[in-house]
Amino acid sequence: MRAGKTKEAEEDFRRELASNPQSADAYLGVGLAQLREGEPDAAQSSLAKASELKPAILSAHMFRGIALFQMNSLEEAVAQLNDELKLQPESAEALTWLGIAELQAGKPDLAATALDRANALRPGDQNVLFYQVRAHMLAAQRAFREMFKIDPDSAFVHRAQAEIFVDSEQPDKAIVEYEAALKRTPSDPELYEALGDQEQKVSHTAEAIKAYQSELAINPTSAIALFNLGKIQVETGDVEQGVALLQRAVQAHASPAPTDFYLGLGLSKLGKNDDAAKWLERVLENSPSDLIKQRDYYELVRVYQRLNRKADSDRALEELKKLKAQAAPNSEQH
Repeated sequence: MRAGKTKEAEEDFRRELASNPQSADAYLGVGLAQLREGEPDAAQSSLAKASELKPAILSAHMFRGIALFQMNSLEEAVAQLNDELKLQPESAEALTWLGIAELQAGKPDLAATALDRANALRPGDQNVLFYQVRAHMLAAQRAFREMFKIDPDSAFVHRAQAEIFVDSEQPDKAIVEYEAALKRTPSDPELYEALGDQEQKVSHTAEAIKAYQSELAINPTSAIALFNLGKIQVETGDVEQGVALLQRAVQAHASPAPTDFYLGLGLSKLGKNDDAAKWLERVLENSPSDLIKQRDYYELVRVYQRLNRKADSDRALEELKKLKAQAAPNSEQH
């Protein structure tokens, strides 16, 4: 069977049945050979016999489910695959086939559940990932259609459309939809945050500031809004105000590496180099992204120079050179 000689394998299994008619394993082998030979009807019959003789035999329900799927008996196929999962709850193969069968039966929500479990057990499997994406897309489309039927002009519909545009990297269109959603629910802080994020992508700084300020008016402790407002002010506006906002962001548990970096940058711009050095050094303790790490070492070089800490400045400069050298091949390849 493993060598691909299914006819010869089936003959061997049938000889076993001739001498031992109650052999569940032989029926399983015959059924698998028939399935591979393109005889799903005969295969499902042999596999049913295997399960009848030995209810706990592994894989018989799964292969019978595959045979039934090929015969377009989807409800029975799903039942068999679920029976297999009772015996093997961690079978990524059975979960994948269950997802495929549920998809074919027009039940993308159930398919997504099975395929999510399969992906957790077998991460990186392209076959699983393909069907997982398809299931979630179909489930989302179905949910969107239902939502649209209820009220095509609701905040939920506009927000869903906005997020579709975000995923497809169309920030201008996303902004229009977020604004439409806010007209219907003007007290939703998450919508202001999402709007501010998209305004930043198209360099609408004033509009982004307004959006984040509106979010803070509703939720004064929003770590993301505090961070974004502080970052914008430090980079392009009132640095002192930006530092104050970032200090509040730290208290609100904003993402440490970028928050610490912009706080350090702001303090550096205000001439508070000792404090700036402390925050910039903290960045490196919090797993910063490569971009933040490069910018951080660059600012550290400048701050250390102002503090006459030559050894530290030289060390930071060497680290910066290493990072740039590592990034260069990737940039050329891209």
